[in-house]
Amino acid sequence: MTRRWTSRRALLLHLAVAVVASSCLAAGWWQATRALSGNALSWFYSIEWPAFAIVAIVAWWRLIHEDPDAYHARKQKPPERRAPDGSLYPR
Repeated sequence: MTRRWTSRRALLLHLAVAVVASSCLAAGWWQATRALSGNALSWFYSIEWPAFAIVAIVAWWRLIHEDPDAYHARKQKPPERRAPDGSLYPR
């Protein structure tokens, strides 16, 4: 479990999510101040940037907690289905 949080890959992911999420939150704050000073389009961006930060945090969480064996099993090609006469079933 400790290796999952302290491996080189995990440390790079921690750094990346810290930079991306904090940058998105700063951009959201900047857009909120622009919206309050009269820029109507900035209201949308003041919500969108924090949403990007949440997406980054959720992706980071999933990457850290993903089981490598389950990932490889999910990425394998499914076996071909054959009919009793030996022909392939249509997909």
